[in-house]
Amino acid sequence: MDTAGMAVHKRARVAYLSIVAAAGAAISLFCVTRLVGGDVGYQWLILAYLTVLSGAFALKIPGVNSKLSASDILIFMNLILFGSAAGALTAALDGLLASLRFETPSRRRRATPFNTASMAISAFVAGEVFFAQLGRRPLSLDPALDVMELVLPLVLSALVYYLINSALVAGVIALDCAGNMLLIWREYFLRISVLSWAGAVTGALFAFGIRSVTPPTLLIVVPVLVLLYFVNKVCLGPETGQPVAADNDPVARRAPHRRYHFFVVTLGLGFIALLLIDVFKNRVSSEWLILALLAACAGLVAIRIPGIKIKVTLADTFVFANIILFGPVVGGITAALDGLSGSLRCKSKARRLEFALFNMAAMAISAFVAGRIFFSLLGAGPLFRAERVVFGDTFLPALSLAISHYLLTAVGVATIVALQERTGVLKVWRENLLWGLADYIVCAFGAVFVAAAILAITPATAIAVLLLLASTYVTCKSFADQFSHRRGAEHAK
Repeated sequence: MDTAGMAVHKRARVAYLSIVAAAGAAISLFCVTRLVGGDVGYQWLILAYLTVLSGAFALKIPGVNSKLSASDILIFMNLILFGSAAGALTAALDGLLASLRFETPSRRRRATPFNTASMAISAFVAGEVFFAQLGRRPLSLDPALDVMELVLPLVLSALVYYLINSALVAGVIALDCAGNMLLIWREYFLRISVLSWAGAVTGALFAFGIRSVTPPTLLIVVPVLVLLYFVNKVCLGPETGQPVAADNDPVARRAPHRRYHFFVVTLGLGFIALLLIDVFKNRVSSEWLILALLAACAGLVAIRIPGIKIKVTLADTFVFANIILFGPVVGGITAALDGLSGSLRCKSKARRLEFALFNMAAMAISAFVAGRIFFSLLGAGPLFRAERVVFGDTFLPALSLAISHYLLTAVGVATIVALQERTGVLKVWRENLLWGLADYIVCAFGAVFVAAAILAITPATAIAVLLLLASTYVTCKSFADQFSHRRGAEHAK
């Protein structure tokens, strides 16, 4: 190609990229204004957040220039649940984050505007086609919808989404290599159409099944997506099914325990955000903040029991008390504060933030799940403002509360330690976490008595309970110190 031809080709490429970027920016701005002025709530942001998480766990498809991830599933979930604007912004975010994971700055600058815009355009047009054919509002606003009504709109919107996205990308590739756009599309994109269809159908089924985004549904959807990831990884083979490294994805290059840490933290922080929004939305009585503050303060101190690998803290008593009195949502937030304050005891300042994020995320999720188990066994709702707490009725639920919270927390901690030390999870749990169950059980039964004593929390009762627990702590610490001193004297003899 001569100099003049190269100049014309370069101008055509710049014009094409500029037009697509401008159209995508205009659509994204329109979507923002539609969401701000519409009836759609905050929940779409959680699915958009999960889209960011899923992009870090993509798989390379052997023989095809494509990746497999849960992004399309989450995009169509947001589109069907909350409208084309939410779906388009989720797709734009997916394109943005995928471009930012490129290694070289020059490639990031070239790819980011186009990828963001092409994803926004294809998802927005697909959403408009879906709702024009459906003739109804998004599923979160109009839940009385039969699944068969989704079939034709879903087929058309998935086709539009796939065609627009693949055509836009094929166009820029054709301009880059001066090739034929149709031939490039047939060679690189025709074979991956099944991925778009699969993502759209799965997203529609999820959306129809959950109808809204809440903490419980989040804990249902995410494990299913993780399971799909590992199933696809096995099916794609040990070599070609490795996490994507072609784009030098920094997450894909991390050690296994780092990737596990990334997954738990990103999931947990989104989960904590849902819990906080739920508390403000339902206007939970502010008295729970007193117990949450006590849990945070108690988490700063712990007693090491001599002879066994266990530290005793009273923080779980307040976590369990908040669960019993105000429900699992408040309990999850309190557990996150306990994880934060407990991590401040870490001697290494460099790893303090790392521990804090992981502990907050893991403990919030485990406390919430344990709280749901507690109330399912109790057969009643949160006990705040109730007439009384009957210990006999709460014995088995409290025991289940302690065991489930302990197991979920211990498994999370044992898994990351086992991945880091390349050993078995069971071995780590048996050597380091086995005796912790006793502390959880004691705290759970103690929380029942605390909840019974302060059904109507006042500053006076809070101070009285705090003094009682503080004296218990001082007594236990004195006993542990004396026991350690005696053992040291016996060894000296």
